[in-house]
Amino acid sequence: MNRRIKAKVHKQNYAEFDLPYRPPYDWQSILRFYQSHSITGIERVTEDYFERPFRIKRTLGIVRVQAGNNSLRVRVSPDRPGIVTEVKTRVRKMFDLDCDPRLIAETFARVPLLARLCARFPGLRLPRGWDPFEIAICTILGQLVSAGHRSTLIGQLVQNYGEAVINPFSGAKARLFPTAQILAEAELSAVKTTQARREAIRDLSRRILKGALCLGDHQEPAALRKALLDTQGIGAWSAEYISLRAVGDTDAFPRTDLILKRVLALHPELDLTVVKPWRSYAAMYLWKAFAQTLSQQRKEP
Repeated sequence: MNRRIKAKVHKQNYAEFDLPYRPPYDWQSILRFYQSHSITGIERVTEDYFERPFRIKRTLGIVRVQAGNNSLRVRVSPDRPGIVTEVKTRVRKMFDLDCDPRLIAETFARVPLLARLCARFPGLRLPRGWDPFEIAICTILGQLVSAGHRSTLIGQLVQNYGEAVINPFSGAKARLFPTAQILAEAELSAVKTTQARREAIRDLSRRILKGALCLGDHQEPAALRKALLDTQGIGAWSAEYISLRAVGDTDAFPRTDLILKRVLALHPELDLTVVKPWRSYAAMYLWKAFAQTLSQQRKEP
């Protein structure tokens, strides 16, 4: 099924504004994370900026995020009050602009390894995502495959089931992420993954449409993880990872992750209970410090 819908994005004046944060802020690390986890066919991440099209209610638009002076510089089109307000909210969450790095550092000071990593990599943030549903679906497609294979599968999903739009900044063709309504009923044969993952995508989409699963920020994290585990094809790693990235659960910790398992084995003295409720930040620091040295040529968890 190839949805070649020509949805027009009106070229209007754009809004440009700064969103401040508490320094330090490791802009390059979060940008590199979005480069390696970009949604193929939708998100464009360069060495300087993040950009993607979006649909908010019935309005199609585009957003670009760059580094500013103790702030992020955001450009959004079209310049409409309701759209700009929603984009501000999403960008603040996506780039974790409300984090207090001093509070994280003070908490991590209780654990020698984390204290050293916090001093070595000041200002790491939780990279969430533009839309929680997108994160959940991409997590399913990324289970037990390499980063390159994951990108290919996401690209197949977007290309064949996402709506075609035009980037008003560049005029290039782009796509929107397929909706829950589409994925709940789609056969998904164009996505060259296992039948179990296809069914997991459909099941998650149906549960969201029925209200059995909610990915909103107001959802209590423990209840969210339980609801995710009740979804076909989602295990402990995916539930924790979705909780961390989709809704910004600051205490999610996917301990079955390959890298994190190896770190915990190498450092049995590492007591994460004393840094609650900031274990998600601990995961980010451990991934940052150990991913390259501990990863091997094998399938990801």
